[in-house]
Amino acid sequence: MGSVDIIPGISGGTIAFVTGIYHDLIKSIDRFSFKKLLNGKFKVFWSNINGSFLLSLFLGVITGIFFLSGVLIYLFEHHPIPIYAFIFGIIFGTFFLFIGLIKNKKVDDYFYLLVSLIVSIGLTQLTSFNAKPSLIYLFFCSAVAVSAMILPGISGAMLFLILGVYNDILSVIQNSIKVLINFNIEDFFNIYSKVFSISLGVIFGLKFFTKIVVWLFNNKKRKILLILTGLMGGSLPKLWPLKNCLNLNTLNTFFTLNKTSIICKTYEISESIFFIMVGVTLILVFNRFKKPIEYF
Repeated sequence: MGSVDIIPGISGGTIAFVTGIYHDLIKSIDRFSFKKLLNGKFKVFWSNINGSFLLSLFLGVITGIFFLSGVLIYLFEHHPIPIYAFIFGIIFGTFFLFIGLIKNKKVDDYFYLLVSLIVSIGLTQLTSFNAKPSLIYLFFCSAVAVSAMILPGISGAMLFLILGVYNDILSVIQNSIKVLINFNIEDFFNIYSKVFSISLGVIFGLKFFTKIVVWLFNNKKRKILLILTGLMGGSLPKLWPLKNCLNLNTLNTFFTLNKTSIICKTYEISESIFFIMVGVTLILVFNRFKKPIEYF
């Protein structure tokens, strides 16, 4: 989750959804009580939040952000087609897998799916704002983005990009360790004031938004799962591996007299098909061992 959460267009919530830990995650976050923690009720606090689960997940996310994210960033920069194709295959396979889990499909089901698909696609098409990243603005952006990160299909990193602070967030992540090694009091306060502001935004966003998601799961489970499935499917256009040479525009010009459109190279098409199939196969095999969710 941590490694993909910093990549625009990919949602850590999707990974939690696919791997079947999504419901446990939002329940643990919702049960996080500062009151019990401050009152010294550590055993009750730990039990309520499923501490061992949340701790292992937190350590994995942090590890992903600081270590695995570097590998992913390298792959996205130098081998974009294979990595996008692989992730596209995973999301594509999961989306249709969840469509198949919907029992007794009704017209309302397709309405919720369609609306959430449109919303998700629309979010990925927004352009970024030019905003000065003050501490208050970083708090606001973090609260909004982390709320999106726990929703399958909506990328928190994409919202950081849209809000104009993506590079600042990456800079804070990269420099938070460096400033401790090469200690300078001015740089330390500059970086860690931002870390503090971002952390507060993350805590506020998680506590506020997960209560809504938990309520929806408890009271409107079928509808929320349909919406989450649609949100996940809506991320597919953003993850399409051949968007630079095979998209709606190039398909349109292909059937006209305009032959100046960029045509994909054979190896690019082959790579895309191969890694999409690998992603789809992986999720189908994974589903045989552990179903992310039962029929709904």
